[in-house]
Amino acid sequence: MTSSTISDSAFDSSLVALAATDQDGARANSTPDEQAMPTDTALPASTQQGSSLPASAPCASRTMSILALSLGIASFFFAQSVVVPLAAVVLGVFGLRDEPAGRSFSIWGIVLASVATFGWVVVVVAGALISLPFLFFAAS
Repeated sequence: MTSSTISDSAFDSSLVALAATDQDGARANSTPDEQAMPTDTALPASTQQGSSLPASAPCASRTMSILALSLGIASFFFAQSVVVPLAAVVLGVFGLRDEPAGRSFSIWGIVLASVATFGWVVVVVAGALISLPFLFFAAS
């Protein structure tokens, strides 16, 4: 009977002990179901002993997309500053490029920021057109 150990990784000093096998590769003191499982396959990092990784798979990141949507909504209140809508558009574009899971959040953030910005431009132009004749008549 032989026993072998392998290193978990170059950065982790924990060792994983493989099952003891006899000369023909069958595991000693195991059931037939356990003998059918191959011993030369590498275990995922989440199932190895001493691993600090969680057992669940990581979820896709949507941070930039969610920020784009939040700033897109906030740009209805802060569109005059131009900073908030611009940040929403930039984060939305980066979210579209880097985060496929948050695609709809990015698109909505870009759309809301654009609508808010152009809405304020329309309000300013309409206000100028309405008030300009009164300013000219008052000056003369």
